[in-house]
Amino acid sequence: MATQDISSLTHEHVFFGEDHRRNEGRMWLVIALTTSMMVIEITAGTIFGSMALVADGWHMSTHAAAMLIAALAYLYAPAAMRAIRASPSAPASSVIWPASPAPSCSRSSLF
Repeated sequence: MATQDISSLTHEHVFFGEDHRRNEGRMWLVIALTTSMMVIEITAGTIFGSMALVADGWHMSTHAAAMLIAALAYLYAPAAMRAIRASPSAPASSVIWPASPAPSCSRSSLF
């Protein structure tokens, strides 16, 4: 049986964009800037007795946390794509959530 080279017919399914690494770096820079301003606001508000600065500083922590989630997605995405490419027959959901047995649920247990 003859073998054929099909490499010219295949392509990657990685859609990170050409600036993925640059954007990841910028995200970490914004997180560092936001976190440092948060600490400065909380410290200054505590020293000078400004509840508004303290409250704004703690509010800024929620922004930093949200951006941290996005930055962690930047870190996680390449690893997930490598895992999917390593096992193309596995569904993508198994990379994110490992398979677990479904709870048994009968009609009688619902009532």
